[in-house]
Amino acid sequence: DELNSESEDGTPSFTTDYKEVFFTRCEAGKRETKGCKIMYSTRQGDKWNDPKDTGILPDSVVAAHPAISPDGLTLYFVAEISGGAGGKDIWSVTRTKTSDPWSKPQNAGLDINTKGDELFPYVRNNGMLYFSSYGLIGMGGLDIFRAVSQPDGSWVVTNLKAPINSSADDFGITF
Repeated sequence: DELNSESEDGTPSFTTDYKEVFFTRCEAGKRETKGCKIMYSTRQGDKWNDPKDTGILPDSVVAAHPAISPDGLTLYFVAEISGGAGGKDIWSVTRTKTSDPWSKPQNAGLDINTKGDELFPYVRNNGMLYFSSYGLIGMGGLDIFRAVSQPDGSWVVTNLKAPINSSADDFGITF
């Protein structure tokens, strides 16, 4: 009850210790005027604290689909802001420790982002990033891809193909 609101809340991502949750909140019927925000809450005992805006983007910009890294220091999300490849891109913010503020958003780069939409990032415990894309070559509609970070900052991106992907829209993978 502490997390749910009358707004459209969704796409939660928990830290590995389940003490922090990040999620998207869109004011119902006001997406275009107020945007969507990435909210977070911390857990104390068996209760969640009142959610707060991460503040990573201005109020009028849609930020959605948060995915927190296993160490809790990188937060991936989706936004359509200047400096991107076009459409909705995957971005990230970082912090040195969990009590620090988030950095300025950084685009995940052209290995991942295209002129189409990239959506629904998910970070596995081994650090591999999964996401869906309309812009990368796939089997049809949204396909799910795996991205492995390289030492030089680039990504090796692989389409997961059948049976994970199909000719329809495939998105929202979890493990």
